Amino acid sequence: KSHDLDEAFSACKDELAKACKVTIGVSQATGRLGLVATKPIKKGEVFLAMPYEDRSMLTAEIARKVVFKNMLPEKFEGWTGDTGLIALLILNEVARAASKGVDLPRRSPTLDSFMKTWVISLPSPDEMKELHPLMWPEEDQEVLQSSSTNKIYRVLDDIDEDAAWLSEKLFQNRDIFPETVLWNGETVPCFSNDGFKWAMALAQSRSVFVDGALRLLPVIDMCNHSDEGEEVTGGYMGTFGTTQGAQIVASQNYKAGEEVLCSYGPKSAADYLLEHGFCPPHCWKTAVSELTFEVDPEDRFYDDKLDILEFETYDQAPMDPV
Repeated sequence: KSHDLDEAFSACKDELAKACKVTIGVSQATGRLGLVATKPIKKGEVFLAMPYEDRSMLTAEIARKVVFKNMLPEKFEGWTGDTGLIALLILNEVARAASKGVDLPRRSPTLDSFMKTWVISLPSPDEMKELHPLMWPEEDQEVLQSSSTNKIYRVLDDIDEDAAWLSEKLFQNRDIFPETVLWNGETVPCFSNDGFKWAMALAQSRSVFVDGALRLLPVIDMCNHSDEGEEVTGGYMGTFGTTQGAQIVASQNYKAGEEVLCSYGPKSAADYLLEHGFCPPHCWKTAVSELTFEVDPEDRFYDDKLDILEFETYDQAPMDPV
């Protein structure tokens, strides 16, 4: 997978990257795909800079205004928000790799080949059952629900709500929106509840918030996490510095052949676990406490506060003023 994806990326690198000192390889730490230095990289040096290319980038705006224009309400925003719209775009790329889906945005042959190779390189639904909480077995999700401040049941309910609405309003034409497709040699769910949940797990774990928008940027999404790494940042690039895009700066010196890393941001342990499926070392030292408090029955907002408590605890505690 790494060789095929790197070869496809190399064929359209001039279209996709303004600076690139990495190749796509296998991470020695995780055994999954990652970015490997092709030459020595100095601390503070940009090792990957990619303009915001609408033909390959996945954003909510592209979903609304390009791919699903006139299919979704102009200002559509489901319970899953921008992440859900990026998940829809992932499913469309899965479908396009199987000659289905909406054939937008238009791409050059080399860029089309790259995007098809990229989507085939993503973890399969079966792999994600080990990697991401949204795909975990129900008994494991139950443990997470009762032991984290980020309530996975609420996210799963949002996914179910949006998938049901989309199935009724958007997925009716199964020639364009197939329920399953042949992907990477196996039949996988696509425009369905199971497919949407798989795509949500991919979108949550691979997207970055940069320059005021949530974006999934193929190749940048291959960069693995390090607590000491730099976050993906926005900036201007190119010969005259007028092209806007995303870039990653090296947080240390790298030798050729070493895996280069970035930080996924200053998130809590609960955020990392629910969004990425792991807790990085810096979160292990985080102290976690539970606070118990009571709402005064004489409080003039008593009923409103109970409603908020009921929503926030989401069936994990009895309806009670404590």
